[in-house]
Amino acid sequence: VLVQEADPAKGGGTLQELRAQCPEVLQPEIFDSGWAQTTWHRIDEYQRVSLKIISEALLLCSPHYLNLTSLALFIPGEVQGQPISFSKSVVLWASPFDEGADELASELATNFSGLTVSTAEAPGPATHMLLYLNED
Repeated sequence: VLVQEADPAKGGGTLQELRAQCPEVLQPEIFDSGWAQTTWHRIDEYQRVSLKIISEALLLCSPHYLNLTSLALFIPGEVQGQPISFSKSVVLWASPFDEGADELASELATNFSGLTVSTAEAPGPATHMLLYLNED
């Protein structure tokens, strides 16, 4: 697992800076081998994400999990493990002229309770508007 310290006061830096500090003979094995990577922050929620990445990488190298490519790890009480909903009813307008917006809006409605999607030509009573930017 490649763990990058984010705080320069604690020895952190960009991956390019850290690579430059590493002996050249070790650089390919450390930085180019496709290791799991995470940035270590000093904020609790971000540390939890990093700990999950580190834990998953270590477990996947153990004999019991060698045949797997990922693990669904969670920390009890984390936001990711809780249902997400809006405190008030939300009507999301996805213009039928915005290609792909309706598909994304439907996916959001599937994952957030209290979200209704409108694809009418005009926004009507919508509380929010989705502008889906894409390359097409």
